[in-house]
Amino acid sequence: MGDYPSPSILVNGVDVMGGSGDGSAACRLDLPTEERIRAALRQAMGAETATAATEPSPADCCTPPGDAIRTDRPRRAEQLPDRLRQVHRAILRHFAATGTAPSDADIRAAVNGADTANALRELAREDLVAVDSAGRLVAAYPFSPTPTPHVVSLGDVEVFAMCAIDALGMPFMLGTDAVITSADPHTGQPVRVTITNGAATYEPAEMVIVYAATGATGRSVDTCCSTINFFADASTAQAWITARPGLAATVLDQDQAITLGRDIFEPLLA
Repeated sequence: MGDYPSPSILVNGVDVMGGSGDGSAACRLDLPTEERIRAALRQAMGAETATAATEPSPADCCTPPGDAIRTDRPRRAEQLPDRLRQVHRAILRHFAATGTAPSDADIRAAVNGADTANALRELAREDLVAVDSAGRLVAAYPFSPTPTPHVVSLGDVEVFAMCAIDALGMPFMLGTDAVITSADPHTGQPVRVTITNGAATYEPAEMVIVYAATGATGRSVDTCCSTINFFADASTAQAWITARPGLAATVLDQDQAITLGRDIFEPLLA
């Protein structure tokens, strides 16, 4: 603490700061006063409070890596015309009851007189389902009509989920308990999630979920369903992501993942 000469900047030996060279003090350093310390603390605490106020809630933490990850499915379903929404719900309920995709006859039986081909096209346009070139269902999120790594046991019925988030959301959509089995795609280690009365138990306990997409736009089935997976722990998740530098990805903890799954799928049959 004390008096110090003015700082000098020399260019080719010339002081460009214009110092007088008389050795007089131009700067003084002192310990901060008590009031200055208090003011600095108040300012820091105010900034911290403002930051905390703008931090995302668990439900908002998971900004989709691309638009292909449909966190807006509840809104899309709610805005459907009533008859089309009946068809959508009939498809989901058929999967839940049988583990298989409904036929045209199944849909018409559930929704009398439904134009199934047109209904599937309209639902596919909203990416609530996906169809192939022949108009057959290849996805009815959260359900898959073909085997995937994510098997969900719903009592006596086993179904396949399109991805890890879909699997976690499924029991909340159906209001039932479930056992999810899958495997870490990096190591092959089996993983298991048991959901009972809305509470989840994870095996292994360190399990995380990678939330990722291969592209920013397009159908979910084409761009993210295969890249949203369970991992035994954060290290295997990060190793898997590192090996795929073109992937837009983030690692979710268990609470983030199950909240996201519930928020996306619970409203669809509410």
